[in-house]
Amino acid sequence: MRLCLAFALLIAGSAAAAEPSTALDYDPDQFEIVQGVFCEVPTTGRSEAPGTVAGHVDLFAEVPEFQWLTNVVPAVPGLSFGVKTTARDGMVYDGVVLTLTHPAFRDSGATAQSYVTMLGGASTSINAYTFDTQEELAPGIWSFTATRNGRVLYSALFEVVPPSAAPEIANACGGMPLS
Repeated sequence: MRLCLAFALLIAGSAAAAEPSTALDYDPDQFEIVQGVFCEVPTTGRSEAPGTVAGHVDLFAEVPEFQWLTNVVPAVPGLSFGVKTTARDGMVYDGVVLTLTHPAFRDSGATAQSYVTMLGGASTSINAYTFDTQEELAPGIWSFTATRNGRVLYSALFEVVPPSAAPEIANACGGMPLS
């Protein structure tokens, strides 16, 4: 399991898929937000995150580009998906709790993970998840929710589907789809 944060310079911080209007909820006066999927990229370090299955989140040197602007994610090892945020006013939002909920993992039974992060500032940040182990390939609805002082900053839904339901993405990252 790899939850990822991007650091640019210092910090930058099956069923039918959910409709775009319900897949992403946020205040557009406060943030610009986009969700999507990308092939795994190298990480440059990690930060402790005891509320996650792995106990840490990995860090990117730069914010990865989404290769697909979608909330449909095939369950393929090495595939990453997440949410990019840019604060419209350049404000730094520290002490943000990012909570990821998902169907129960086969081995651990985990259904939620969380860590504290920062959003905003002068550049775009990303909160993403990469499928690293077989147990993480759990089809169903996954959600990213960012809260600060008890207030939801954003919520994004993703639908993780079998590779055959999104073959153009499943086959694109060099991995073989699982059967």
